[in-house]
Amino acid sequence: MALERLNYSKLVEKHILECIKGGIGIRQMIASMQHLNDAPKSLSTLYKHYGNFIEAERAKINGAVGKRVIDQALDGDFKSQELFLRSKGGWSPTHTVTEVEQDTDPDLDESAIDTLMGLLGITDQEDKS
Repeated sequence: MALERLNYSKLVEKHILECIKGGIGIRQMIASMQHLNDAPKSLSTLYKHYGNFIEAERAKINGAVGKRVIDQALDGDFKSQELFLRSKGGWSPTHTVTEVEQDTDPDLDESAIDTLMGLLGITDQEDKS
């Protein structure tokens, strides 16, 4: 049994566009278009015939939303600034710097090397004079 070749369909393309603009996931998109002639039945077939269209449409939407967020952030909107810094700047509100107070006098504090040298009985040249 030979498989029939799937034809490109403007109706399928329109359905895909509506799904992308509505934020519908790919698997739901495939399921929702099965009533259309020449609708792809699998993920691989969908991307084979409409992959470039899907990626171009997503890039267009991401670009438009990104531009809006950046414009708002540059205008001083705190939420947009935070969103931008989290997604593009690597910033996280949970990343904090912890300061620790030192309990000992820094002038009396010995380094690990000085302590080890003392335990080994090796003294500094200045101590010998």
